[in-house]
Amino acid sequence: MRTFINLLPYMNRVDDAVELLNVWKGGIEISMDGPNWLEPLDWDRELKRYRGHTGPLTVHAPIWELNLASARFPEIRQYSLDIYKQSLEWSARMGAEHVVIHPSLYSTPLFLRRESQQYAMENLAKLGAEAKKLGIEVAVENIGLRSFVLFDEEEFVNLFEQIPTIKALVDVGHAHINGWDVPALIRKLGTKLCAVHLHDNDGIDDLHLPVEMGTIQWQPVWDALNSLEHDCRAILEYREETPVELVLAHAQKITNKLEAQTAK
Repeated sequence: MRTFINLLPYMNRVDDAVELLNVWKGGIEISMDGPNWLEPLDWDRELKRYRGHTGPLTVHAPIWELNLASARFPEIRQYSLDIYKQSLEWSARMGAEHVVIHPSLYSTPLFLRRESQQYAMENLAKLGAEAKKLGIEVAVENIGLRSFVLFDEEEFVNLFEQIPTIKALVDVGHAHINGWDVPALIRKLGTKLCAVHLHDNDGIDDLHLPVEMGTIQWQPVWDALNSLEHDCRAILEYREETPVELVLAHAQKITNKLEAQTAK
């Protein structure tokens, strides 16, 4: 298992990410949200920003204002699909291993849940087919808290049986708030799981705290990840303005922990 750092701490000051890129040779996950990603975007400039990084790359596609599952407005669904296709193309040019996709806008009330699920699945299948052509993975994240969850735990697992061209990304923090059994989920997904987002919270709010600074029981999570027999990405997704020193220390700690468990 390889360790990645999501650039969420630099969302509002992406130029400062150079302090991390200069010292961290592991994986990074680029967040395509924040002031730097406002239109019109200079795609070529962004390509150059990260091309010098020698470690592996992944990309988190935009979240805000996009909804693949909009049951009421087909124009929003189509626009969101188009933006995600552009994100896939750019990420493939970057040489990214996967692109994280939210199947819906996680703060949108689910007035028509079954219809929203169906539209999300149709669009995820389209993105999976496009990604296969580009040689990149679509990593679908479990998103939404409580009544805003588009797919519950069982439905989330089944999603990847129904759409074989997509992979699962388990966000441990989101799953914890929703009361999901994260270790069991990891084991059920098996080879369908390509990555995990690691951060902590109090079981109530999506705080994106550093690991072991909330109420998640982490040892069972490490044990479940250690049981996997395929390559998987462990991605630290810490909140905005988390100090680089803390992020680096945790990245190394988690890398050592997973390597130590794998060696047992």
